[in-house]
Amino acid sequence: MDNDLDLTALRVFHSVVRSGSFSAAARDLGAPRSTVAKRVTDLEASLGVRLVERTTRSMRVTTEGEVLASRAERLLADAADLRRRLTDAGQAPRGHLRIGVPDLFEQITMGRLAARFRARYPEITAEFVTSRQPGDLIEDELDAIIIFGPLPESNLVARRLVTGSMTTVAAPDLPGLDTVHHPRDLMRMPVIDVPQHWIRQWVFQRGEEEEVLRITPVLSFGSMLTARDAALEGGGVAKIPTILARPEIEAGHLVEVLPDWQGPAKDLFVVFPSARSVTTRLRAFLDVLSGAVQDAAAEGRPV
Repeated sequence: MDNDLDLTALRVFHSVVRSGSFSAAARDLGAPRSTVAKRVTDLEASLGVRLVERTTRSMRVTTEGEVLASRAERLLADAADLRRRLTDAGQAPRGHLRIGVPDLFEQITMGRLAARFRARYPEITAEFVTSRQPGDLIEDELDAIIIFGPLPESNLVARRLVTGSMTTVAAPDLPGLDTVHHPRDLMRMPVIDVPQHWIRQWVFQRGEEEEVLRITPVLSFGSMLTARDAALEGGGVAKIPTILARPEIEAGHLVEVLPDWQGPAKDLFVVFPSARSVTTRLRAFLDVLSGAVQDAAAEGRPV
């Protein structure tokens, strides 16, 4: 059985049994319910037994499923312990990492950071894939995922790396910019947006005040880098991460609009399945990642 046992699928099955349903396991794992169901089905196929009887309204663990469930936690713990022993045996971290990253973070940060990481740990190879959801940990078999919050409730382990901010910017010569003194004044300006889940609104905060604008952008993109470039060319007012805005403001290519009004801060997290899943190579990467991100944030520059 061990030759055919998929540990990722076993972890999903263990969560289903522990939580009592596929839906609850999906919430705990931060994964789509369809992914959870497929992992269990694949595990059943690989073992040649039925582990869970399910209907549209309920599920029941079979006798074979109960046998596997009773040993699953020990098997998972043993696998994690073996993984640590293989990488902790008095030698430099080695092996392969597969990390999920948001596309913006990959574009402005990951190349330099990954090169520095490899220079420090030449025995580790790393693969970075674009990923946006905690559930991709299971679906894409990742060691960890870097993601912007807020995070959904789950049993995944999350470590906050840094709190980021957004800055509203425009080209200095954008017509009408001198008339913008309050967020509502932006309603008569051309706006550049990068919608999140099709939400067309901007939130501004100043002390206890909050202003929510329902915007109609003249330009809409899927990338903050593209929105920045459009603002640089005078396309309108954009709301972009401060880490992208600050160099252009310091160079005089952009100006900050409504500097007294701030957008809600966004935390950057790294998420992994469990504390037991942190290998020496992943711990080494997390140390480099955390140090680089925090140093860059303190200095207001890209990593």
